[in-house]
Formats: sequence, C-alpha cells, structure tokens
Amino acid sequence: MSVYRVIDKLENVVKEGVWLPFGGRIVNADRVLDLIEKLRGTLPDDVSRAKQVTRDRDRLIEQAKEEAHTLVAEAQQAKDRATSDSEVTHNAVTKAQAIIAEAEERARDIRRGADDYADQVLAALDSTLVRASAAVQKGRQALAAPSAASIRPNGSKAQEKSSI
Repeated sequence: MSVYRVIDKLENVVKEGVWLPFGGRIVNADRVLDLIEKLRGTLPDDVSRAKQVTRDRDRLIEQAKEEAHTLVAEAQQAKDRATSDSEVTHNAVTKAQAIIAEAEERARDIRRGADDYADQVLAALDSTLVRASAAVQKGRQALAAPSAASIRPNGSKAQEKSSI
C-alpha cells in the first residue's frame, strides 16, 4: 500500500469521527493505530528506493571517473608514442587534449545528471515524508483532544461512540 493511500485512509478515519463540543472528535483509535503501523511499514520502501538511487548515482560517477582515467591514460599513451617530429608531436598533443577535454566533459555531464536525478528522487521522498508526518501529527492531535471536550455544556458527560 502506498504512503499516500494510507494517509488518505487516516484522514478519512479522522473525518468520520464523531464531533464533540468545542471542536473535538472521537475516532477509532485501533483503526488509526493500524493505519499508522501501515504507514511505518510503507516508508522503508521509499527510503530503500532513495538509497538505491544514491547507490546508482555513486556507481555512475565511479564509472565516469574510470572512463575519464582510461581516456586520460590512452591519451597519455598516445602522446608518449608520438615521435619527436614536431608536427606529429603537435597533432598528438592536440588530440590528447581534445580526448581529455571530452572525457572530462562527459564525466561532468554524467555526474550532473546523476546528481539531478538523485536530488529529484530525494526531494520527492522529502515531500512524501513531510506529508506523512503532517498526517500522523494531525491524527495524534485528533486523538489527544482535551478530555474537557467530552463534557457537555450542561455538565453531563457525552457518551463516546466507537466506530469499529
């Protein structure tokens, strides 16, 4: 079950609660606690996905670094193999610099893309966690409504309804 669905169900339980004077509500505590437990069970999946994204980003960065090192090494080898002839040497140096620049640019692009993707996923997770936390706090506040709210204005106690 998704976090959003659990939050929607939790919200419905609170909305379906019996209104009391002074703005309080009576809600089915067992149902609320069950939904909170489901919410706790769902969040680790989202956190695991975020960790996987981070691992994938790190793997992509490491691959880009390895590619860059390989390209730099190849460029260095190409440069070393070049003869001392000035034109051949000049061409080799130019090509090596171009290869190095291309490798560095590709590494930057891959790193930038991985960082952007990880940031998007983490921002979505952050938003989900903020909404989930707000829903849980709202439910807890509804459950912790002052006991004075259960006393009627004429002094008699209101009977609690349990919506099972």
